[in-house]
Amino acid sequence: MEFYPLSNLYLQRPIWFLISLVFLLLLLLNGRVVLSDPNYLIGLGSYDITGPAADVNMMGYANTEQIASGIHFRLRARSFIVAQPQGNRVVFVNLDACMASQLVTIKVIERLKAR
Repeated sequence: MEFYPLSNLYLQRPIWFLISLVFLLLLLLNGRVVLSDPNYLIGLGSYDITGPAADVNMMGYANTEQIASGIHFRLRARSFIVAQPQGNRVVFVNLDACMASQLVTIKVIERLKAR
């Protein structure tokens, strides 16, 4: 498991800084304004989804003859979950990828339903 300083994350991806700020603000406001169940379970996860480092065709506007050679930065899948002890839960998953096919979405939902 790799750990990165938060300052690097916020400098490389300023949108994460804004998302973190909004999330923190919502947490603070929720705790003071609305009376709610304090027994929420909160979790997060991160997984390296970087593919092969070389000999891969590039997508997008690249030349079709162009082949990748090396990794600029690792790609990650991040998940955030908020659950109630009774079993109700909400999950947000973010991929550092251009796209995920519908088949990936279907397979993830199938595995979650099987649990």
